[in-house]
Amino acid sequence: FCTNYLGHFLLTKKMIPLLLNSNTDARIINLSSVMHHFASGVHDEEYWKKCAHNNNNRSSSSYSPSKLAALYFTVELNRLYKNNNIRSIAVNPGAVNSDIWRTMPRYIIPLFRLLYLTTQQGSHTTIAASVLDNNDLEEDAIYLQPYYQLFEKKTYPCWPPTEMLGIFAGYVPTQPRLPTNKALCAQTLWETSEKLIKEWCTN
Repeated sequence: FCTNYLGHFLLTKKMIPLLLNSNTDARIINLSSVMHHFASGVHDEEYWKKCAHNNNNRSSSSYSPSKLAALYFTVELNRLYKNNNIRSIAVNPGAVNSDIWRTMPRYIIPLFRLLYLTTQQGSHTTIAASVLDNNDLEEDAIYLQPYYQLFEKKTYPCWPPTEMLGIFAGYVPTQPRLPTNKALCAQTLWETSEKLIKEWCTN
């Protein structure tokens, strides 16, 4: 959680004044994942603090929560700065045959080469989110994933397996799995992140 999200939060906070003074449109890209679908629980302050502290109070991996946090972070950045020419987009690179699998048994690696995206394909959503003009992305698009979806216009989240494997389509704006109170959850994450940063940076 701290590596995948909280460090990015601190870096972004320090860069925002520069972006605000840049006199041009700015884009903040957050790396999410299909795994955000599986971050269950009530996303309140206590939830995020347990994710951040690696101790006995945390009974499961913080990977999925960190990828959900990237989405909430995107939502809150857009709320705070959409009128200041800063836009944030979260991306899912897809299942990529990269070095992340280097410790897996050797016999399974050929299967990854067959089913997973290449690293070049896996970079498409990040590049698209970074360089596409705002006119080429719908105003409410906050999440890009790389697989073709049966229904082009979706107002509900995809079935998670279709964000893991499928026909490569470059980048597809897709509805992430966020609760109806996503604005409140995003604000709670932001406030909790500021408390954690203050706690650790002053100790």
